[in-house]
Amino acid sequence: MKKRLALLLILCLCLGLLCGCDDPVIGPGPGSESQSPAAQSPTSAPAAADTSPKGAAISLNGDSASFSGGGVSVSGSTVTIASPGEYSVSGTLTDGCIVVNTGEVKGDVTLTLRGADITNLSGSAIRVDQVKNFILVLENGSRNRLVSGREGDADDGVKRDGAVLFSEDDVDILGEGSLEILGYLNNGITCKDDLDIQGGELTVSAVNNGVRGSESVEISGGTLTVVAGNDGVKATSALKEGKGFVSVSGGTLNITAGGDGMSAATDLTIIDGEISITTTGADDAASSKGAKAKGVLSVTGGHVVIDAEDHALHSSANLLVVGGTLELGSRSGKGLSANDTMEIRGGSLAIRSGDDGIHAENLLTIYDGELNVLAGADGLKAGTRASGTGTLDIRGGSIHVSAFGDAIDAKSGAAIYGGSFVGVGTAKTPQGFSGQSSQRALLFTLSGGANTSAQVVSDASGEVVGSVEARCGYTYVIYSTESLTGGSYRLVLGTLSASAQA
Repeated sequence: MKKRLALLLILCLCLGLLCGCDDPVIGPGPGSESQSPAAQSPTSAPAAADTSPKGAAISLNGDSASFSGGGVSVSGSTVTIASPGEYSVSGTLTDGCIVVNTGEVKGDVTLTLRGADITNLSGSAIRVDQVKNFILVLENGSRNRLVSGREGDADDGVKRDGAVLFSEDDVDILGEGSLEILGYLNNGITCKDDLDIQGGELTVSAVNNGVRGSESVEISGGTLTVVAGNDGVKATSALKEGKGFVSVSGGTLNITAGGDGMSAATDLTIIDGEISITTTGADDAASSKGAKAKGVLSVTGGHVVIDAEDHALHSSANLLVVGGTLELGSRSGKGLSANDTMEIRGGSLAIRSGDDGIHAENLLTIYDGELNVLAGADGLKAGTRASGTGTLDIRGGSIHVSAFGDAIDAKSGAAIYGGSFVGVGTAKTPQGFSGQSSQRALLFTLSGGANTSAQVVSDASGEVVGSVEARCGYTYVIYSTESLTGGSYRLVLGTLSASAQA
């Protein structure tokens, strides 16, 4: 009996040991996805640890490179990343490139620059051929540089391809390091998909476009400085619905461009951020606007400073200003222009233009905001000579206009329903507000000089009810506030005066 019991115990122990062991299994290769436990068969063994090349390190050594970890190959001075995963790069490459191509394995590649200096004399320093998303991280405190070509390459007149950073797929740029991009062959950054700049200190100099995202460019953080021979920041393709836009929602943006500062194939949106744009019209650029959109151009916040050769802000469709601080200058064009309608609902706008200050070809409506306009032609304009139609409606806000042409030029008429308006101009036959207005207005005929101040006086009481600050010479004044009542008023400028009836 005792022998049988001992034998039974030994048998149970062996069975227990067998049940606790499985056959060993080899885990997935780089870029593969391991099966979740729920997807494994009841008899399959646990998957081995993920062997994808997380943290694989690439070291650049002049004309060659070495690496630790998987997913990387080196041929001469070309480094190829072929598997999804996380990688880092440091060191100097004098004439070569990093190529990212995961082939049929569509996954994300994250590349962290940790003090990398990459030059390609004949093409892109980083070229992304095929991934799901390419994420470029600038390590905190690191200084990095990417270069295509040699200084002076563009002077020989040969057209070359090779954006410094080129990608066929989505690109995200983030981190707290710095990256200098020098494009002596063509563009600085070209992304054939969506480009999203979230952080970092980026300096881009390029003989052609500075930053180009075919389907979209979004800037939400960091500091981006662009010096471009052509356009500064642009989105070019409207083939897909909802694409072709440029959006700035944060960060600091400084652009100097021979062409347009910012350009969108569809909508351009400024939500927040510190934005400074200078356009030079270099090489007789076909367009040298501060910011332009073929769709809706909207500004809802931020601080925008523009010194443009052409129009400061332009929409081929509709333009909307809701908020923000705008300091807009145009040497030969218009301050704000829209080929359809324009609405100003708030914000602080200081406009100096060589042509019209604010121009909408259809309807211009001002609901609120502080506007100060110095225009080389007309101040507020609605319509064109060809169309013969265009309406100006003022429903609020504080508006001051000094114009070398007409203070108001609205082909279908102008009306005021609220707010305040003070305008000076030089037209032989000045246009005032129409009888449709619900707010009284005064039209004085009086000549004055630039940088002079005249007083509006109520004849009934002799009280000064307002003033007119002129920034250019003028022959007439339009004055309207909500406090005006019926009766006669005088405009007094030194020893000169003129009367008008409200």
